[in-house]
Amino acid sequence: MASGGDFAALERMISACQELARLPERAAPLAAQKVGEELRRTASAGQAPDGTPWAPRKADGGRAMANAAKAITVKAIGTVILITLHGPEVFHHFGAQGKPARPVIPRGSLPSKLGNAIRLGFVEPFSRVRGYSGYGTARKAAEK
Repeated sequence: MASGGDFAALERMISACQELARLPERAAPLAAQKVGEELRRTASAGQAPDGTPWAPRKADGGRAMANAAKAITVKAIGTVILITLHGPEVFHHFGAQGKPARPVIPRGSLPSKLGNAIRLGFVEPFSRVRGYSGYGTARKAAEK
């Protein structure tokens, strides 16, 4: 015959599984914040999301799109991370009107640093569900 402690442990396990089912929606806002930080970091450095340097300005050879980071918006909608680019940076992103392409947001495959940013967004919410005390270790692994 099972003891009351066995049922309490089972109830905690069921509760943890239910929380894990909601993890993507709970983690998405933090993941979006981390993705936004990474995209603004690469744009501020004059780089594509994969770290490739942008072509310099034709006029003087200086760094193009000095304010590109301000044109990036990242937000979570449910479990989706929506990245948008606003203003004249859109033309540079695609290389329109004879300008060289200077990608600001990812197209095609996701660069590893953005994948890590998404994973980092899951560390804290997952740690809360699991009651995991190794938050710092998991965070360091996701930041690599």
